[in-house]
Amino acid sequence: MNGSTKGPQAALIAENFPTRLRYSGASLGYQLTAIIAGGPAPLVSTWLLKTAGSSAAISLYVIVLGLISLAGTAMLKDRTEAPLE
Repeated sequence: MNGSTKGPQAALIAENFPTRLRYSGASLGYQLTAIIAGGPAPLVSTWLLKTAGSSAAISLYVIVLGLISLAGTAMLKDRTEAPLE
């Protein structure tokens, strides 16, 4: 599963930055996402479990975050035929 997401993810991220910013842009995007979304996830999940008393709230949280990611990906420009500078 990890390989099927990480391979296309690398190409998707790299295509969205000009050549001179590619490595910095990809790295910053990846690292900041880990901090902003991944860091508080265990705390939010624990809070949701305690507040709702069920893991269904955590499932809904993951679904909402997935939909936000899908919407963000859908808003990216299609750069399939664009030259890679």
